[in-house]
Amino acid sequence: MQATLDTDGYTVLRQAVAPERLRAALRMLNLAIRRYGLTAEEIAECQAATFFPHLRWEPEVWGVLPPAAGEVLGMADGDEWAEPQLLLRFPDEDQPWPLQSHIDEAPPWAEGRRYKGIVGVALTPAGPEDGTPFVWAGSHRGPVDTAPQPVPLEAGDAIVMDPALEHSGSLNLGPSTRFAIYFRLLTPA
Repeated sequence: MQATLDTDGYTVLRQAVAPERLRAALRMLNLAIRRYGLTAEEIAECQAATFFPHLRWEPEVWGVLPPAAGEVLGMADGDEWAEPQLLLRFPDEDQPWPLQSHIDEAPPWAEGRRYKGIVGVALTPAGPEDGTPFVWAGSHRGPVDTAPQPVPLEAGDAIVMDPALEHSGSLNLGPSTRFAIYFRLLTPA
């Protein structure tokens, strides 16, 4: 049974992004790592924000925003996409790490606008070993007494979430870096 945005607070768009667009975005991000490098401190800091903020408006980034995302979120006049978040999850040490849910808040520069929806695009697989996202289904409608559930994604899949849905990342215990780009739709109302 597929999760629905209204009932569960999220849905997954399978194979939402063409392989050549994924390849272009991954190449751009890997070239940025080669050109600029990343220290351990930068990796720790950027995991909570964004990697390579100067790349957020590049065509390769926007090329992976699924065409159906705006329709699924009910994009209307006055809505606009905020700055994307370039997410890299490097392999983690195997350690105890409890899931901590959070809700994305619109930043101060949004000037009173709020998020209408969040779209996370997996550029690489995000399975149980790779640091799959977790959601608390139904939490967008109020407190829930259910366990968080993993949402495994293949490269090119997109998770579309209600902005009030509690969610969390998880440890990457796989051998490779997980790449994703998150888009947030701002609405004036």
